[in-house]
Amino acid sequence: MTNDAARTNPASPDGNTVGVEFAGWIDELPDGLVVCGPDGRIRVVNQRLLDLSGYSADDVRDANIDLLVPTRSRDRHHALRSGFVEENRARPMGPGLQLSLQRKDGTEVPVEISLSPLTLGANQGVVAIVRDVTERLRAESILRTTSDLLTLAGERERIARDLHDTVLQRLFGLGLELQATAIRAQDDALTDRIEHAVDEIDLIIREIRTAVFTLGSAGRDGSLGQELSTVTAQAKRVLGYSPRVRMDGPVETATSPEVRTELMASLREALTNVARHANATEAEIELVATDLLTLRVLDNGRGVPSEFDTNSGNGLRNMAERAKLLGGGCSLRARPERGTELQWWVPLPH
Repeated sequence: MTNDAARTNPASPDGNTVGVEFAGWIDELPDGLVVCGPDGRIRVVNQRLLDLSGYSADDVRDANIDLLVPTRSRDRHHALRSGFVEENRARPMGPGLQLSLQRKDGTEVPVEISLSPLTLGANQGVVAIVRDVTERLRAESILRTTSDLLTLAGERERIARDLHDTVLQRLFGLGLELQATAIRAQDDALTDRIEHAVDEIDLIIREIRTAVFTLGSAGRDGSLGQELSTVTAQAKRVLGYSPRVRMDGPVETATSPEVRTELMASLREALTNVARHANATEAEIELVATDLLTLRVLDNGRGVPSEFDTNSGNGLRNMAERAKLLGGGCSLRARPERGTELQWWVPLPH
């Protein structure tokens, strides 16, 4: 309500006016203000209240305060208003309740209301400060949503980390153990069954890696070194010693989940071949990232027999197929001094 409107509103039946006392500052308030008489009729409002409600000064002059109360809440509002008049002290309205102001067009605005008693001549009235809390509630909703998303992200990250650090490594170790068992097996049918089980483990590892990549960053960034360390520790049970590991280039960040799956499965095949054929006392794993990701597995064993067909064993065939799947290749050759060198490579995205 404008200052002029406030001045013309009677404050009480005896002719005293409240509007003049407020005329100099009520329209400067950042919140809505409304003064009601003991009969619940509006005596004074400020411009902010008019803007908030969509009513004009003429609309609210001497109107019942129910005009601003949602229809569903009016009966309760009557009881609360009577209780406030009897209590006669300043306090929030409906603490803990979600309050709304009903606008002229029927829509509602979420508000907080503070009440103070006011003497209007011989009668007791009420001053209500009405604050629009739309933006605050929106901010709180965004904060809750953000908090929920962060909680969910943290849980996804934890699951991904557990899958990578525990489940994947145990599966990888199980694959190595099975391949070591296949080396000692004397039964071709049993060997075939073991190799089939290893293939199934590889499939499970691939699916888990995809899930890890989807769930979070665990097992994707900064974890390949840990994975190689785990592999060397597990390989010791098969080889009798731990292979040395050397990495060069951005290996950690350059390998996608798909490449990493095929890489680690091929490394396991390579270490199994060392245990099966090389009769070596030491081995080294080199991983280099340039335009290619190159895996080299070197040993000091007996080398490659001249009659050896690199397309023969299942292990080498599997490694070659894994590399070919990604546009790469695989080779095996005798080292000049002693032993064998296996190379496995795939292109990396630019």
